Amino acid sequence: MPQAKQEMIAVVTAVNEWSQTRKLKLNAQKSEVIWLGTRQQLAKLSQADMTLQLPDDTLIARSVVRNLGVQLDTALNFDAQARNCVKTCYYHLRHIKQIKRYVDQDCMRSLVHAFITSRLDYCNSLFAQCNVSTIHSPAAATSPEPGCPSRPQRSATDTISTVTPTTTLATR
Repeated sequence: MPQAKQEMIAVVTAVNEWSQTRKLKLNAQKSEVIWLGTRQQLAKLSQADMTLQLPDDTLIARSVVRNLGVQLDTALNFDAQARNCVKTCYYHLRHIKQIKRYVDQDCMRSLVHAFITSRLDYCNSLFAQCNVSTIHSPAAATSPEPGCPSRPQRSATDTISTVTPTTTLATR
């Protein structure tokens, strides 16, 4: 058994024991484990090496985990986080666009800031580590939702300008 796996099991066991002394339980079905490293390092690990057998349950490693709303992947390049952020922003923009004729410009501005700008601002420094192709690719953001017809690909700026015409979105 690799030394890293032994150390990981020891840490998770210590967390489990700490939790039990405080009448808490580590729920293996809701817990996520990720192995971080270079592609070459991760290729050396088999699936059995990545699985952690605890006294009560088994933790299976994942390639992407979520912590405080941020998606971390094995290479720490945050591509999954960027794709998810763009996808969610487009989702909210489409829904905001549907109600734009019923609300005034100030309300639209508030909605865009509440649902879009705040999401882009949250942990935005992580996007500095994203691949350039991920940042400039609209494919993840414009993939159709189940049951929806496919849409032409548009940039976020085009979509925001159609939601709030004649208004410039100013960030802080």
